[in-house]
Amino acid sequence: MDCPYCQSQQVVKNGRESLSDGTVLQRYRCKGCSKCFNDRTGTPMARLRTPSSVVATALNGRSEGLGVRATGRLFGASHSTILRWEERLARQADAWSPPAPGGREVTLEGDEVYTRVGENVPPSSAQGWTIHFIERQSRYWVSAMAGHKDELLFQRGTQQAWQWAKRCPFIRWFTDGEHRYAKALWDLASVYLALRECPSRYRTRKVWRYGLEVAMKVKGSQGLRRVVWVRPEHPYTAVSPLAEVHANHNEAHNAALRRRCSAYRRRQNLYAKTRDGLQRTLDVQRILHNWVRPHWGLGKRTTPAMAIGLCSRLLSTQELLCLRGFQCISS
Repeated sequence: MDCPYCQSQQVVKNGRESLSDGTVLQRYRCKGCSKCFNDRTGTPMARLRTPSSVVATALNGRSEGLGVRATGRLFGASHSTILRWEERLARQADAWSPPAPGGREVTLEGDEVYTRVGENVPPSSAQGWTIHFIERQSRYWVSAMAGHKDELLFQRGTQQAWQWAKRCPFIRWFTDGEHRYAKALWDLASVYLALRECPSRYRTRKVWRYGLEVAMKVKGSQGLRRVVWVRPEHPYTAVSPLAEVHANHNEAHNAALRRRCSAYRRRQNLYAKTRDGLQRTLDVQRILHNWVRPHWGLGKRTTPAMAIGLCSRLLSTQELLCLRGFQCISS
C-alpha cells in the first residue's frame, strides 16, 4: 500500500483499530513522512463511524430517485447527514474518472437536460442546465456539467469530454443542433494540414484532427431532420452513414436520469436548491452509473466501466466507498 500523503512505498503496519460495527481496520505508518493512516484514509468512509453498509444502502436509495429527506427518515438520520455522505462520494469523482482506454474507437453523444434550481425563473437565466456526454457502445457516462447555458458551460463540458477521449485514435462526436459544442471543440481538436496533405477541394488548411468526425442532427421545421457535418473533416477520416448520426442513446439516458435523480423529477415538487447541490448529485449518479449499476443493454452483470474495458468485475457501492479510486482496482 502506498502512503496517501506522500505516495511513498516505505509503509509498515502499525497495529489495528476496531469500529463499533465490528469492522477491524489495519493501521499503517509511513517511513517517508512519518504520518499514520489506515485502510480508509483518503476514501469516502475516512473518519466516519457509520457502517459502510448503511451509507451504501442510503446512497443506492438516492440513486434510484428517493428524496433526501425521505432517505433520512428511512435510515434514522437527518437530511444534512445524507447530503454529507453524498458529498464524500462526490469528491471522489475525479478519482473514478480515468481516461478512455487507448487504441479503440469511441462514439460520444452530447446533449442538454434541464431542471429547476432554486427559484422558478425562465430557463434562459436558470442554473439548471446540464451538459453531459455518454459513450454510445458502452453507455459510459463521460461527463456532466451543471450551470447557466452559456459559452463557459459548453467549454467546460466539451473540455471534460475531450480530455477523456483524446487518446483514442478514432472518435465520432455527435450532438444535436447546438453549434456551441463544435465551437468549443474546435479550439481543442483542430490542426493545420501540411501543403502536401491539403486536397484542392479544401478551402482551408485548418481541419479536425485525424480520426475525429464531428456531426450534428438538426431538428428542422415540421419535424424534418437533417444531418450536418461541422467544419471540414480531415481528408483521411471516414464519414459515418446518415443513420448513425444521432444522440438517441443520450436522450434515453436523459429519461433514465429523470426517473433516478429526484432533482430532475417532473410534475413533482422536487428540485435542486443550488447549482453545487445539483452538481454533487450528478457526480454521485455518474459514479454509480459507470461502476456499480449494470446496464440492461450490455448484459445482466455488465456495467459501463466493464464494457469499455476499465475494469473486469462488478463493484458494489459499499466496496466503492472503501476504495481511494480507480487505481485501487487497476493495480
